[in-house]
Amino acid sequence: EMKTKKYISNKMLAIRIILSVFIISSLILLISSEYLKKTAMKNLAEDDAKKTAQLVFETMNVRMQEGWTKKDLQQIIKRLEVIRHGMKISSYRSKQVEKLFGVVPKDQKIVQNDPLIQQAMKGKEIFLVDNKTGYVRFLYPMKTTTECNQCHINAKDGSVNGVLDIQFPHSDIKISLDTMSLYFVIFFIFLLIIFSYIFFVVINKKMVKPVIQLTNAITEVENTKDLTKTIKINTNIKELWMLQNSFNKLLTTIRFYYDKLIEKIYIDELTSTYNLTKLKSILKKHNQNKTLMMIDIHSFGKINRVYGTSVADAILIDFTLKTKKFLGNNGTLYRLYGDEFAILYNGILTKEYIQQFSKMLREAKFHYKNSEFIINVTIGYTDQPSDIMLEQSSLALAKAKQEKINIFKYNNTLAIKDEDSNHFIWLKVFEEAIEKDNIVPFFMPIKNTKLNKVDKYETLVRIVDQDKIHTPDKFIDIAIASGKYHIITQTIIKKTFEYFKNISDISFSINFALRDIVNPETTQMLFEYLENYQYSSNVIIELLETEEISDFVLLNKFINKVKSYGAKIAIDDFGSGYSNFNYILNLNIDIVKLDSCLVADLYTDQSAVVIVSNVVKAVKELDLQVVAERVTSQEIENILTIHEVDYLQGYHIGEPKPDILTKIDN
Repeated sequence: EMKTKKYISNKMLAIRIILSVFIISSLILLISSEYLKKTAMKNLAEDDAKKTAQLVFETMNVRMQEGWTKKDLQQIIKRLEVIRHGMKISSYRSKQVEKLFGVVPKDQKIVQNDPLIQQAMKGKEIFLVDNKTGYVRFLYPMKTTTECNQCHINAKDGSVNGVLDIQFPHSDIKISLDTMSLYFVIFFIFLLIIFSYIFFVVINKKMVKPVIQLTNAITEVENTKDLTKTIKINTNIKELWMLQNSFNKLLTTIRFYYDKLIEKIYIDELTSTYNLTKLKSILKKHNQNKTLMMIDIHSFGKINRVYGTSVADAILIDFTLKTKKFLGNNGTLYRLYGDEFAILYNGILTKEYIQQFSKMLREAKFHYKNSEFIINVTIGYTDQPSDIMLEQSSLALAKAKQEKINIFKYNNTLAIKDEDSNHFIWLKVFEEAIEKDNIVPFFMPIKNTKLNKVDKYETLVRIVDQDKIHTPDKFIDIAIASGKYHIITQTIIKKTFEYFKNISDISFSINFALRDIVNPETTQMLFEYLENYQYSSNVIIELLETEEISDFVLLNKFINKVKSYGAKIAIDDFGSGYSNFNYILNLNIDIVKLDSCLVADLYTDQSAVVIVSNVVKAVKELDLQVVAERVTSQEIENILTIHEVDYLQGYHIGEPKPDILTKIDN
């Protein structure tokens, strides 16, 4: 492309701009000079001639008052002509003057033959430039004044007594310094405007627009992540062209290595088929009108142990070739791991077709050098369009192995009894919740028994997936096992503080487990929110799993830090054993929450009432507040209120909701 299109460098472009500006400015200078000359001829020369004529007239007027004759005046005029180089002055009498002082035949003849002088005799000033002779001519009517009428008795004020005819070369025009300065300033400003316009047009077209095009093209590639695009900008600047080509080459290189990386990620190295990662990505996008089969080769581990990996690998490669041949273009084979494969078939398969496939494999001969092997397979499959087709076919395969049959189709009655399968499903739900930001806080109301109203809320975590709400018992263990439990607590901290940022009259609690306290990232996040929250005295940190607490030094350090911001500390499940009185003696807490097992039996078990009553009294002696959980009826609420429990919560008080009652009411 560079050979067919002529490119220039930035340096050459700058030289061209400078040369262009120099040529244009020179032309402007010549044109301006000519214009200035013509303006001087037209306007300045007329003004100059008029001033000269007035000077001559005033001089002649003074001399005439002294009684000088025409001849004397001619001598004065001759002397005045030397004021300017090449100036000629002539004076002509009007008819009124000729009546008083006589006719000058020579002058009379000139007046009669010159219509311009005749016009001037009527009082009109006449200025003209003769381009042939190069002379400026000015005809000045000499009008009388009161002093003139002393001699010119037949004249009136303002009447024309004669005409001065002044001629001088235009090269001798006198221009004032102020006028010249003004014209120079105007010319300089005009030149600057022209220069600026040229620079703007050229630089904008040649440099700015191509750079903007290049930047926009790069930004588009960055936003779309489309590495197949190439950048094409309209420029003949060599450096920009090279930058464009370099970026396109970089894209090509990235695309090459990206394809290699994708190939490594998605392709099984031994069989050159797609792998489990690729299958997962395909099922996310396309699961309609598909059948997914999961295949397990019988006793393949034994082949591997007895004959070695070389034989086992050869059988897997041969298995791949035979399966692909059977499928043709109707389905895609994936190697999941070891001797397990999957087939994603384009369409809904009949059991007869799958049986035919299984029969083909049983009857096939697999060779390695001089040895011959026969294999059998177990198949689990599903044709239900779902984002868990992989899990469904896996369960079907497990069921087939359990029942010791070759083929089993997934159905909705198939219970999830396998712990690993259940773990697999909920791990997927949890990971998608993180990805889609579906981890949200729900708020359970806590009633103040003294004020008889709700003024506190416990924050609980939920996963909201469309119209489904998942409670933590489904996914907490999965989160812990996956090493992503901290994401739950950190998300709840962020969203809860954001929710209550403008609510000043409601307190809220956030649950903290021991694993949260020992996570520096989580605790640092909590401290930052407490520091920036204007109502930090409304915050309660509720400690869970207190039975696991043994390091009171570590825990008190955390508690004291929380309380330094004005927040409070509560411990959960208190009173199930008197040993946990040790916690309130060793920890700097503010609130205890009664064990829900004690509260649940209050209405039917008098012993529970006695225990709760004594626990509440003991706690209040230590100047701590008491919260009772699992309040399920009005009767239980009445008993707890009588025994001076400070706060109540449970489904009788209110269920956990995504909004607090105040907002719901509003």
